[in-house]
Formats: sequence, structure tokens, C-alpha cells
Amino acid sequence: MPDEILSPRENEIASAYAQGDTYQAIADRLCIAPSTVRTHLATIYRKLGVSSKLDLRKQIEAAAPTGSVADHPPRPDKPSIAVLAFENMSGDPQQEYFSDGITEDIITALSRSPWLFVIARNSSFTYKGQSVDVRRVATELGVRFVLEGGVRRAGDRIRVTAQLIDGLTGGHVWSERYDGQLKDVFDLQDEITRQVVASLQTVVHLNTAEEPVERGTRPDLTVWELTMRAWHLLYDFTPDAYAAAKILLERALALDPKSAEANMVLSLINHHVALLGFAQDTLHAAEAAHALGRRATQLDPKNEYAQWALGISCWGLHRHEEGLAALERAVELNPNCSVARGSLGTALALVGRTGESIENQTIAIRMNPRDPSIFFRFSGLAIANYVAGDHPSAIEWAERAIHHNPRWQHAYFILAASHIALGQAEDARAAVETCREVLPDIAASAVERVPLKDEAKMQELRLRLHMAGFV
Repeated sequence: MPDEILSPRENEIASAYAQGDTYQAIADRLCIAPSTVRTHLATIYRKLGVSSKLDLRKQIEAAAPTGSVADHPPRPDKPSIAVLAFENMSGDPQQEYFSDGITEDIITALSRSPWLFVIARNSSFTYKGQSVDVRRVATELGVRFVLEGGVRRAGDRIRVTAQLIDGLTGGHVWSERYDGQLKDVFDLQDEITRQVVASLQTVVHLNTAEEPVERGTRPDLTVWELTMRAWHLLYDFTPDAYAAAKILLERALALDPKSAEANMVLSLINHHVALLGFAQDTLHAAEAAHALGRRATQLDPKNEYAQWALGISCWGLHRHEEGLAALERAVELNPNCSVARGSLGTALALVGRTGESIENQTIAIRMNPRDPSIFFRFSGLAIANYVAGDHPSAIEWAERAIHHNPRWQHAYFILAASHIALGQAEDARAAVETCREVLPDIAASAVERVPLKDEAKMQELRLRLHMAGFV
């Protein structure tokens, strides 16, 4: 029996880890270092004669008495969430339809994501009207996160609050407030749903895949865990992170070559390696990204992220229409996928449809203002305004993109070219020098990684970059 072999502290760590807690979550709860958790787990594995989390979980469940925590469902490997019925705080029972409608829309929208395990409405609504301990709810439903919120009406105005709770610690991960007019209740409901879902997808993921590089050395990681850790590394935007991600994904594909998610994330890694100039042969990386993205869509045609990966992989290959079609399909599959909508905005700018581009980028930013890759949204707006001839706006958005990621070369290209278009040669040269401080090997040819479809405009952009001082 584990409780007879292990110390009380070891039992607590073993149970938490077997149920899906991460090293960091256990460390935070017990006020110890993650390295200490790892040391305890090594001792636990040795004492119990197990070699994997699955074996550990089986031993604990086999020894657990009826009515213990083992009766509750285990947390899945993927990020998991339950959405509790939003509270009607208006004092008017007739407003119950709105708070319930918001909750149901969020559950439905979250359920569309292949990255999330979402508890169905019939289960999460059983807690409606109760004062509950979120950690108990998370344990009983077998999820990591719980979303709760409230709806208040005052006259013709509606205020919706939402907060995401970590079911392991009871701590707040994210919270937001949304205000709107009740003129068109369904439009307001859709707007709030879009913003909550887009933000949640990013926040939940980034708070789930912890210690990606170190834990990637474990031999017992599943395809899902390997893929999730690689996805987490995507947001580092560094050569070392992408090299580590490739190793994880190659392991995942060796285990399951037909994993749409692993093919998709490897496509994204190759695309960003090419886009950011981290490969000697960026064309080869772009072609690999395209092939992997296409394979991901073939393996799972209804996965919006696979369509997104395919869509953005087309840019450096001058496959503008194919990329546009894939991104439109991604948004059609999931209108709440902010990265797909933002990339669609960039694709529209590249083909000259600037009004639609700005609209989609603006929606994407509003949906997910905390997106770690939001500098791509800003530079997408810079491209759209540049193509539209609004060079002051292009400068403004390019500068915002650089502020969020000083190593994103395309923002410097649009910034310098826009200054040249306005006759501001000195400002253009200053932009070039700033770029060279962080990217000393930058060359004007890097602009070809995100080319405009119109060759005349592309040639004009090349000329302006040379005039600014890029060679």
C-alpha cells in the first residue's frame, strides 16, 4: 500500500502528481522548490517500483478506499476547463436567460478547440446557484481550470465579469470585465464570448505547459505532452527554443506519425524559423512548413489550427491565394481563433484588401489583447496601412510592433519604407540603424519572407528599403 511505504509528504506529492499536477503547482502549494518535488518523486518511484506517471496512478487508485479522491475522474493530459453558470447579479430573474446564454456560448466555443478538454454544460450547470469551493469543483469534474463570472444589468447597460481559477491552487489566473449596451443583446453576447474564449485559449495553454525543456527529457511523455511543450516553446521566438521544440516534435511523430497536432506544430516551428531568419536555408524551412501544414489539414480537416498553419506557411512561397483560402477556412471553423483571424488580416493586406485586413486585425487584437505574439497583429496593421498609402498609421503600428518585439525585422522594414514614402530620410536611416543594433546581419532580402502579391508594390518596397539604407 503506498500510504504504508511512503511518508505523509511523499504520499501528498505522489497523489497530486498522479492526478495531473505539475512540478511547479505542487511546489507552489507546498512552498518548496520544483527541484525538491523532483527529488521526492524519484524516491517515490524507487520505493513503489514504478517507472511512469501511469504506473504511479494505477498503484494509488488500486490502494485508494471507496469514496477517496481516486473516485473522481483523472485530469486529462490536455488543458482542461469547466465553465460554471455565470451568476445573474441583476436582481431580475428575467435576466437569467442572458447569463445562461453567455455561459452556454462560451462552453460551445471552447469545445471547438482541439487543444482543450471542456466539461459539458449538463455537468457544470449542476453547481448553479450553489456557493462552491472551486478546488472541489475542479477535483470532482477532473479539470485543471474553472471559469466563473457574473452578469449585471443597469438600465440599458450590461456588465459581464469573468475570472479563471486554477483548480489546483485556488488562485486567480486571469480576470476581465466587459461593458456594453443592451441595444442588440445577441451581438453583445457574441462579442463577449469571442473575447473571453480567445483570451482563455492563450492563458490556459500558457499556464498548463510548464518546464517544457527540462521535462522534455523524460522518456515517458505522451504525444500530447510532447506536442504541448513544443507549442509552448513557439512563443519564445528564439533559435534555441525552436531547436528544442523540433526535438520534442520529432519524438512525438516517431510515436504517432498521424498526429495532426504534432504535424501542425512542427509546421509552425518551421514557418517561424524561416520567418525570423533562424535557418541558413529559409526557403527549405518554408517548404517544410508548407508540407507539414498540408499534412496536418489532411489528417484533421476540421482543425482550425492546422488550417492556420497551412495558411501562414504559404506566404514565403508566394502562394497567396492558397494561404488566404486556408485562413478563411480556419476562421470559418472557429471564429474565436484569434491567431487565425489576425493572420487572415495579414494575408488580406498582402493581397491588397486593406480594409478587410484592418477589420480582421482589429477584431483579433480586441479578442486577445494578451496574446504573446501580438506584435504580429501590430505589424499586420502596419502592412495594411502601408499598402493603403496611410504611411503615418503604418509608422505608428510598426513602432508598436517593435516595442513588443525589438527583433521583428519586418516591422523595421515597414517603418523605414514608410518614412521614405513621407520624405523623412533621416528618420528612415535611424530606423535602419536601430534595426542593425539588434539584428546586425539583417539584409533587405529578408523582406521576401512576407512578400506583397502586387509585384509593382513589392518592387517599390524594395527600392524604399535600399533608399533607407538596407542592403
